[in-house]
Amino acid sequence: MPPRILIADDNVIFRKALRQLLEGADHWEIVEVPDGDQAITKSVETRPNVIILDLAMPSKDGFAAARDISVLLPTTPILMCTMHTSPHVDAEALKSGIRQVFSKTDSALIVPAIRQLLNPEPPTDEATSIETTAPAVVSDPLVSAPASEAAPTEAATDPAPPKSPQNAA
Repeated sequence: MPPRILIADDNVIFRKALRQLLEGADHWEIVEVPDGDQAITKSVETRPNVIILDLAMPSKDGFAAARDISVLLPTTPILMCTMHTSPHVDAEALKSGIRQVFSKTDSALIVPAIRQLLNPEPPTDEATSIETTAPAVVSDPLVSAPASEAAPTEAATDPAPPKSPQNAA
């Protein structure tokens, strides 16, 4: 089943253009609604993978719709695509549960953002790579274990002299 994206915008021309942009970018299923109330209802009905809201819509604006959707579907990412961009809008959007705000004049930027949300990069955390290589390091008899993982006391009384790194080869 292809990922589902819900678009809520009262401007039918922009909504159709955004639908065409998204359908042309990938095999995504697009659901459209014209206002904030319907965005909430359709979000619960269709369980989209990503939601795109306009800010200025009838019945319920994008901020109010985002707050309600965030309560009902807390793991569903919400984006905003609006003509009303400003630092204040960005701050209010974050408070409302919206992950990112895009200007309608730069709506093509929404495609890579959606791709990132749908296919997040696997973590490249150094701790992960250290955990995977740690057993090989610990099992090397020439490497001493940290004090907290020291060998039992009988190993310390072994009569064989310790090997130095130069004589080990």
